[in-house]
Amino acid sequence: MNKISSTLATVTLSVTLSLTAAQAATAESKEQTGGIPEAVQLYAEALPLEVDSLKRADLLNQAEAILQSVIQKDPSSLEAHRKLLGVYILKQDYQNGIRTVKDAIMLSPEDPKLMITLAFLYEHSGALEYAKEMLNETLNKYPGHSIAEEYQVSIQKKIDLLNTNQAHNLGPAGHSQPPAGNFH
Repeated sequence: MNKISSTLATVTLSVTLSLTAAQAATAESKEQTGGIPEAVQLYAEALPLEVDSLKRADLLNQAEAILQSVIQKDPSSLEAHRKLLGVYILKQDYQNGIRTVKDAIMLSPEDPKLMITLAFLYEHSGALEYAKEMLNETLNKYPGHSIAEEYQVSIQKKIDLLNTNQAHNLGPAGHSQPPAGNFH
């Protein structure tokens, strides 16, 4: 399970921070990148800070505003969508992350990493069935994709555990839940 988590974290980070060769070749001037380097710098400064740090929140909010502005000016900027996705993941803002990665998938429908990232966001927002569906779709398009296969097994185990716990009147952590009612 640790291997899967580590692999997914690596995929998610690579999706949010990487530039494709074509993007790197065209990202020569500040006008072409439209503030993305500044947003990446803010993101990088926020990354090592404590999750609940006010400075981290401020840096991520600044990066978010810059990237939203870039996307408003150039809705087809896959790079800006990827970076904004990274901001939302760091902020644990999974709903905006889902919206952003869906937009990125529309721009790059042949990228299995984006599809896997969408499954990751669904999982972390509590929508395990949607995560499973996205992984099934990924594997239909990319049979044998090892990360998607491993992640699919992990999600199915979580779904099975949740279903078993619910069937036995257990809470999400596997602890017995008292029956509803007044015990006074």
